[in-house]
Amino acid sequence: MILKYSIAVLAIAGLMILWALIQYLWGKTFKGEHQDADVLAGRSSCGSCGCGTVCKLKKKSVKN
Repeated sequence: MILKYSIAVLAIAGLMILWALIQYLWGKTFKGEHQDADVLAGRSSCGSCGCGTVCKLKKKSVKN
């Protein structure tokens, strides 16, 4: 029983570390394109903008 809880705790901790690594690498790859601490926030609505360009869809929706 303790083994099952240990595996669960280690799995959750491992997923958290993996997610932090993904966030770090994404932020390093796309410098300056994110304004939020969560660099993957709002990426679900992207569409065919390309890796090296600013998203045209978000550019229209942002009112500065």
